[in-house]
Formats: sequence, structure tokens, C-alpha cells
Amino acid sequence: MMSRVPPIVAACAGLGAAALVPPTPDVGREVAAWAARPAVLPFAWGAFTEARDAGDGDEVFARGQQILRLLPTWTDGHQAFACDYALRERQPAADAEARQLDAERRLQVAMSWLDAARATAGRREIDLLQTLVMLPEIAARQTPGLHERLARHGGAERTDRWLAEAERRFPTAAVREMRTFFGPRLAANMLTAGNRDGALLVLDTAITRSADVRDRALADEWAMRLREVVRALRGETVDLTAVHADPRFAPLLPFLR
Repeated sequence: MMSRVPPIVAACAGLGAAALVPPTPDVGREVAAWAARPAVLPFAWGAFTEARDAGDGDEVFARGQQILRLLPTWTDGHQAFACDYALRERQPAADAEARQLDAERRLQVAMSWLDAARATAGRREIDLLQTLVMLPEIAARQTPGLHERLARHGGAERTDRWLAEAERRFPTAAVREMRTFFGPRLAANMLTAGNRDGALLVLDTAITRSADVRDRALADEWAMRLREVVRALRGETVDLTAVHADPRFAPLLPFLR
């Protein structure tokens, strides 16, 4: 997330420090980047919106990457743009194999971007690792035959590698269970990107992943809450009192009013 310090203040502070200590090239680039962001971001967002309205998936992702280079620590943005690119089918494929091939291509591009974003994620690196673990399963729900295609190309091994990395970097017995509890945040990122179908895929995957939770009473209750959210997003009338009372669903509440 961007600092709340006004960019001009950050730039002046950097220049003041430079008067005392000769800046390294990295420091100079950082000061210049902070000063440039307010001027560049509106144009980057405008270009992104134009590409999204035109329906050009590759252009949308490229414009999203441009924004994220200006905001490298915006973890939610990395997830939203990458997952939207992986899960939003832009044009009908000619046949099932072509659809699978395109889905695999988009998935690999998105995951490469998420992997690179880990370098600037800080304490939220676990969110990116969980997304890397979940995204292939989510994409396979969307595209029939993709699971088998990924399996032939070592998809299971890659997923296991990301999960092992999450367990190594954040050693806790609950890492595998976190996938289901991470679902609401990732779904909210998809809704922010305007991808409702992708958000529903995320939540359906989180419901399936609730089987990983060792406390079965907790797992059943959590799956029930997730199903209530899914029904609400599909336009059904649902009592969401329990959802609103659970802080883990806070990222989704703006979309459930």
C-alpha cells in the first residue's frame, strides 16, 4: 500500500538527506519515483480503463502491470490484476483444446507476475503464496480439461512447491488451512476488478478447501458462511447477519449491501 506521506514531502526529505549523505543510485531512483507518481498514475489508470472497456485482455494486464510498477507493494492490486487476467476469458475459443491452451497461457503469465511480486510484498508475501497455490485449482474449475492438461505439464508439482514454500517461509500447522480462510479477501479483489464470475470461482474453491480444516465444527460453520455469501452474490435473498458479524468477511462487505 502507498505511504500516506505526501509525495512532495517524501521528495523534499530525500533531497535534504542527499545534501548530508551522497545518495546511492537506488535512493535517487526512489526519490524520483515518489515525485513522479502523482503525475503518472492518473494517465496509467485512464489507459487501463480504456483497455478494459475495449475488452483486450492482454492490454488490460499490461496496463495493470504499469500501475503496479508505480505501486509495487500494493499486494491486493497484484492479486486483483493477475487473477482477473487468469480467469477472465476474453474471446470464445474455437474448440476445447484451444480454450485449454489459452487458459494455461494466461495462468502461467499471471503466476509468473505473482511470483515476481513476492519480492516487494513484505509480511503479505503469504497472501501471494496462497494465491499461487489456489489459482491453478480455481482456473481448472472454470475450464474443463485444464486440470488434466496442467497435470501432464507438472501442475501438481508446481502447486506443491508453492505450498512447501509457504510452509517454509511462514511455519505454522495452519498454512494448508489458510486457503479457505483466504478466500474472502481474494474474492473481494476479484470483485474490485469487476470480475464477479471469478469471485464466485474463488469462493467455490474456498468451500472445497474447507475440508482441510481439522476442526470439523469450524469447517462446517465456515463453509456455511461462504455458501451464504455465494448465494447473496448470485442475487438470492439471504440472511447475512452472521457474515456481517465475522471480521474475516470484512473485505467482502462493500459488495454485499
